[in-house]
Amino acid sequence: MRYTRLVIATGVGVLLLTGCAEGAGVNDSAGGGGPVVQDVVTEADIVLPVSAYLFTREQQALVDTASSTLAADCMKRFGFDWPVKKTEPLKVVSRRYSVVGEKVAAEYGYHMIPTAGYDEHAEGAVPSQAKFPPEAYMIYGGKGGDGAAGRSYQGKDVPEGGCLGEAARKLGLDKVQDPRKGKTGLLSIDFSSFGKALATPEFKKAQDEWVACMNKSGYQHTGFMQPAEKYASQGNSASPEEKVVAKADVKCKQETKLATVLLRLETKIQSDYIEQNAAGFAEIKKDRSAVIKSANEALAN
Repeated sequence: MRYTRLVIATGVGVLLLTGCAEGAGVNDSAGGGGPVVQDVVTEADIVLPVSAYLFTREQQALVDTASSTLAADCMKRFGFDWPVKKTEPLKVVSRRYSVVGEKVAAEYGYHMIPTAGYDEHAEGAVPSQAKFPPEAYMIYGGKGGDGAAGRSYQGKDVPEGGCLGEAARKLGLDKVQDPRKGKTGLLSIDFSSFGKALATPEFKKAQDEWVACMNKSGYQHTGFMQPAEKYASQGNSASPEEKVVAKADVKCKQETKLATVLLRLETKIQSDYIEQNAAGFAEIKKDRSAVIKSANEALAN
């Protein structure tokens, strides 16, 4: 159950916004003013300030497991021996700036890297061998149009949102996932900072240099996301042609420092925003800490 992951699409790239444990480096070779950031050489170098206010991959796995445990306990009240899914941390490669690493370009081109267990993180995922009557799924996930509110099963009231909804409330996830509660709306900066960065003269200059570099390699593109938009949906894996283009793309990104410029710009935008909304972000961090505590307690019982 991915209650708190925000997912954004940047062109065709998808980023799961869980926080990262790695910090930004201290080498700003992108030129211009603004915060000091690490040169972007691989996808792992793309770490933004807002990640400090999101669950790490390990924390998200802990929360998912605790939610599954609490939901299974709830299901027992209705007579169902629902399986508990122990979630492992997802290893997701950022495609926020399309492909940026030589190794990824050479092996996967613009295609997403297969992630073991990704489908198993889907909300309400149940092992395929488990078989339950339709009513059980309604009780578990609150499906049925009204979130199961006011429904009952064998004389017992079904929680609002089903057993998943009950688990979320026990963990405090209802607050950290619902923009109407707490300060989670502030996290929209992770969407908007990208668009704001693209509108700056600094980025436009870097992209013009990238376009010129790609032209020299024989590729006609007017925007750095265009190659990904062309190839990512072609087949299930990267073709030899796609890999060649991706490697040229990465070479030009490194020569023009396009990804590093983007990271520096987004870092400045997000840092300023977080500073201007310090109290709200402190509340977000507090709420997430409370969820982690509740998750540990749920798994300890």
